[in-house]
Amino acid sequence: MRSLPLHSLWFIFVALLLCSLYASASPAELYQRSGMNQHQQHFQGALQSAQQRYAQQLPPAVQQALLRNSNQRFAPQGMHDRAQARLALALEPADIQQALTFFNSPLGRKIVAAETQASSPASVAAMQRGLPAQPLSPERRAIIERLAARLPALELGVEVSTALTGLAAQSANDLLGGLMKIPQQAGTGGRDRLREQMRPNLPDTLAHIYRDLDDDELTRFTEWSESSGGQAFYRATEQAVRDALNP
Repeated sequence: MRSLPLHSLWFIFVALLLCSLYASASPAELYQRSGMNQHQQHFQGALQSAQQRYAQQLPPAVQQALLRNSNQRFAPQGMHDRAQARLALALEPADIQQALTFFNSPLGRKIVAAETQASSPASVAAMQRGLPAQPLSPERRAIIERLAARLPALELGVEVSTALTGLAAQSANDLLGGLMKIPQQAGTGGRDRLREQMRPNLPDTLAHIYRDLDDDELTRFTEWSESSGGQAFYRATEQAVRDALNP
């Protein structure tokens, strides 16, 4: 049997190593490590609160339609599957591996902990009552402004708000069978209004969410969000959330 040159063996070894790395770059693992799985569970809590709130205001028949429609549209497993499928389509294996490397780092884990805490029902309710005063140095505010320009926080907030506020209108429309149409705020105008309402509060909201990061950590996070790998991940995240909420 003819032996392979040493450099050929090295090339094969490196190729196999890269293949094993890419094989381990699982969208399902990224879904977990980046906190998306936990955010989705928190969304289910917000959904139940919205269902209960609307149920107190709607006729029984519309209440039943609301529960049926929302439980079908936002079934947890379906949302998980659609989000992970989009990550797999939108990201190359190398992009997934880069994101996993970041989120598995001490800084990445600290960011995920801050973000998942912020999306919990208790934290959301507290922030809706008003953010505590948090003086920021000009340098830290500049970093926050850079971060706000890169994270898809505004668009994700619009998607979630639109999904939840459209529940009652969708259920009433289904019950009426098309005899009359109730606006759902899902059009461009409704989304634009939501963006304009949320935009002024975005920097202070991000400053509150990432308050436990020191300036160096916040800078490194911002640099990651501005990198090609970070931008690929956040574009895919925005698409994944949209797919999860809109089957």
